[in-house]
Amino acid sequence: MTQEPTPTILYEPEKAKHARRLEIVAVEIDILGQPVHFRVGVADGPARLADIVPLARTISTKLALTVLDSLSKNGQSVSCHKGCSACCHYLIPLSVPEVFRLREEVLSMSAAASGRILQSCLDTAERILDRRLRTSYMERFSQSGQPRLSQVSKWYGGLRLACPFLSDGLCTLYEQRPIACREHIVTSSPRTCEIEATNEPEVVRIPVSVLDALGQLAADLEQSDVEAVMLPLALPWAQSNLERSHRSWPAATMVKRFVDILKQTASENAAALAQSP
Repeated sequence: MTQEPTPTILYEPEKAKHARRLEIVAVEIDILGQPVHFRVGVADGPARLADIVPLARTISTKLALTVLDSLSKNGQSVSCHKGCSACCHYLIPLSVPEVFRLREEVLSMSAAASGRILQSCLDTAERILDRRLRTSYMERFSQSGQPRLSQVSKWYGGLRLACPFLSDGLCTLYEQRPIACREHIVTSSPRTCEIEATNEPEVVRIPVSVLDALGQLAADLEQSDVEAVMLPLALPWAQSNLERSHRSWPAATMVKRFVDILKQTASENAAALAQSP
């Protein structure tokens, strides 16, 4: 008998203690022909966009592990490893929920740690603006990042700016790293990820992008366009949108909509894969 997975709770304990009840939402998503199961504990009460992020990270990690297991069974190896930071010099997009969550997590650090990160973000932002990237362009990217993501990523790589959270080749925020980082899996040589590389890296296509699902969730709830925010500009962007960060919706509504987006995307991608030659 297969043991049921432990529920992932939407709220942290200090928020959940005020809930009147806890609803368990069972989820099954087909990934590469393999069913992936989740059980989500949803506290009865309101939730903000930032509150869904820990759950999204958990799901993203589990989906990535499923993909890695499939690659291993097919005899493919992954070149990504601790200490390899080539991809940390390219554009990292964050969904709106992640931006708000990141701000909270940075501010919860010690004054010295949060101060270093904030200063690093400001230094990076200043270097971007020094390259005369006009504010209007950044706003257009924020409103609709995905269609031009590849082009902007190459431009950003040319600036040779390391991620503000990179220190001595290691991520200082690894457990809270962006979904985009969790979904980035490369099977080609690490050299192909370097800025000077002439060959494109062989990036594994994730069957279900949790990053895209988070962006769609925020757009659905706020009745707006899907947005993406560049990591170096995430903290000042969050500060400029504090009112949005405080908006809330019923937690169950948020979780169920998020799950529906994931399942619908998985179904559509599986159908497209089945029809491809």
